[in-house]
Amino acid sequence: MGFKEDVDFARFLSMGVYAADAVTQDLEHNHGHRIIELERYAKANKVWQTKIKRMRLPDLMCVTCGRRFESKGKTKLEIKLSDSSLPGRAWCDGGMRLDDIFAFARVNMKTSPVTVSNLVYVTRQSLEDALGSSKEGNRKSVSEGSEMDRKWPMWTPDYAGEVVAVDDGLKKVRVTKGTSTYLYGSGSRWATFHTLKAGTAFEAGQPVAFCFRMADSVACAGDGSWSWKEDLLSADEDIRFPAVKAARFLGAEPVEDVLIGIAGDEANDWRLRLEAHASLAPTRPASVAALLVLAECADSTDEVRMEAVLSLSEIGTEEAAEALHSIANSTAPAVPEEVRAAAAWGLGTGAGEAPAKLIHLVNDPSVLVATHAAAVMPSDLPQECLDELLDWLRADDLRRAATAAHLLAERALVAELVNALQAAPEGVRRLIVLALGDTSREAVTGLLSRLDAQSRAGITTLWAKNDDWLRQPDTDGILDALKLQTLRR
Repeated sequence: MGFKEDVDFARFLSMGVYAADAVTQDLEHNHGHRIIELERYAKANKVWQTKIKRMRLPDLMCVTCGRRFESKGKTKLEIKLSDSSLPGRAWCDGGMRLDDIFAFARVNMKTSPVTVSNLVYVTRQSLEDALGSSKEGNRKSVSEGSEMDRKWPMWTPDYAGEVVAVDDGLKKVRVTKGTSTYLYGSGSRWATFHTLKAGTAFEAGQPVAFCFRMADSVACAGDGSWSWKEDLLSADEDIRFPAVKAARFLGAEPVEDVLIGIAGDEANDWRLRLEAHASLAPTRPASVAALLVLAECADSTDEVRMEAVLSLSEIGTEEAAEALHSIANSTAPAVPEEVRAAAAWGLGTGAGEAPAKLIHLVNDPSVLVATHAAAVMPSDLPQECLDELLDWLRADDLRRAATAAHLLAERALVAELVNALQAAPEGVRRLIVLALGDTSREAVTGLLSRLDAQSRAGITTLWAKNDDWLRQPDTDGILDALKLQTLRR
């Protein structure tokens, strides 16, 4: 994958995260749901190279009523889904039942902070009813059965106004636009025609006319509406897996024997067995140990290892943190670097953050592990971690010193760096000067008088790059790029 594709992929992934979070907030605060991730990492944009073939299920689920939600973030609000003729890859596949809801949102990545607006909720049943009005897009490759887009027409004016009249027979709607009115016709391709009611005001970007019926009710049906304990016994994995996942949040103790049976039955899919251990792990150390075995044993595939690590990262117990630390420090050839890096990542971003364990990984011989650990060190360092970093600046170990100087400068701990500079070995002094040169003038200027002339000169020279217009983010390297274009024969 090239750089542009990497950037585009990261942007689309981030859009999905913002949409999933906005949908979660709306469903919980306005509709009474209690939402969890049904699809692990639906609300995170971290990219792992180890591919995990998870069960095809929606992003989100309410553990109170069991309703499932698939969220879609779009730069332009539209009802568009990936589709394919391959088994299991159709737009309606992936564990979406007829009453489950697709949630579409417009995500504007150009604003700061990112904004999400115009949520649209529509059931799978409604989209199936309007399938005749949908339109197939171009296929993404020439092979038969490859993915394409399927789009359901919808009109979302880019201006605010009011619906003043609706003519279902002629399939037309009249709306205001400032002091004028505008007549919109849906076209013969729309098998059904739905609009906002006459007299309804709408905001810019809000759907006014659409070929499907919006979800009649998005409200949670309440306690007792989902027989999740019965679903644990279902032979259908699309039914059983969500119940297994929900058990962690609904109380696994009453169904512990059932979950242990699921986890121990090798006839079950590995993902189901692993998720049963994940639901048991918060209250059952034996399941934490089982996840650790899955991550470290020689017989596991890389995707099983990675899923076990991500599961452990969701568990906020000391046993889970110890397991992650063990995996991150593993020297077993069977445990890939990325799995170790994921364990370090979990120690910094997971449910049981453990900076005291994480600090020992920022100098791991593996650059992948070390950089992942450094990236998720907390902004506010515990005193024991701060003391460890300062010790590294006193020792004549340039790798450790470079790590310490970088982490301290990143947190604007300028006084600590200045104090360490006084007694640091010569090679370490240069690294501290580099770190201070990367720090803002405002943060350091008041402390310059405490430094020797050579250190002051080095820091101020490094600051000079901020005054050089050819070294700014929008011009750095531009001359070299232009020189490459002077060839003329």
